[in-house]
Amino acid sequence: MFYDNKFRKQHFKNLPTKSLIMKKTILFGLAGATLLMFSCQKDNSQDNGSAVSATEQENWLTAKLDADFASSQEQVTAYLFSTTEFSKLVETPNVENLQFVLGYSNKTLQIKVIGVDKSGKELASMDSKILKDPAYNDKLVKLENGETSKTDKGSALLNEHLMLSKEAFDGIVAWQNKLKTVTDLNEVTSYEGARFQHYSLEAAVVAEMLKGGNTANIGLFLGLNAKGKVTTILVELDKNNAIKSKTSLTGKTMDNPEDVYDGARPSPPY
Repeated sequence: MFYDNKFRKQHFKNLPTKSLIMKKTILFGLAGATLLMFSCQKDNSQDNGSAVSATEQENWLTAKLDADFASSQEQVTAYLFSTTEFSKLVETPNVENLQFVLGYSNKTLQIKVIGVDKSGKELASMDSKILKDPAYNDKLVKLENGETSKTDKGSALLNEHLMLSKEAFDGIVAWQNKLKTVTDLNEVTSYEGARFQHYSLEAAVVAEMLKGGNTANIGLFLGLNAKGKVTTILVELDKNNAIKSKTSLTGKTMDNPEDVYDGARPSPPY
């Protein structure tokens, strides 16, 4: 069959050129490769996150708590948990208890919190940010000068974990002094030779702390308890990470700090 030139021009000008087809092919190929790469990176990121966390936990169990560790840990003031994120974790359905899990990286103790159900199954988690403030001892004085008696919280659970602010202050200072002397660090971080892996606390305790206004972070401080073992101490902090002052029923700010709680159940033995 024969076509005249006019027909061929009209017919072929509507067809994509070879160059255009190649460009489209390349673009589609790049788009597909990019999507595949993103997918792989996302999967790898999730896997690496889990692997790093597990590795840090394992490293903590065998970490050498020597002068290098003590020097690095001395720079740590507290571990910060954003109240916004903490609220989401505590409000996760079926979360009953919180576990402050210990890890080890860069010669420093690392801490994250996971929410678990009654059976201990992990349902949610969040990392902490390390606060380093060389001048923070001036802010700790508020704990030292706090109330000399505990206020009944109307709950056996809250009263069980409620601490005197002076008790919290003494514990924090005792841990700081222990790091300076670099003595018995393995002993104070272990139970019968087995290093503490995490500290447990009922989620309801943190939920109570989150009710207060103007609390930007929950600060987790390390301290020594009455038995001379490392424990966790939870304190409400404002947007400047200073210890929050208590507010009276009339709305007046008082000199005393907000209630301080401990995370008293280390594993082992619990």
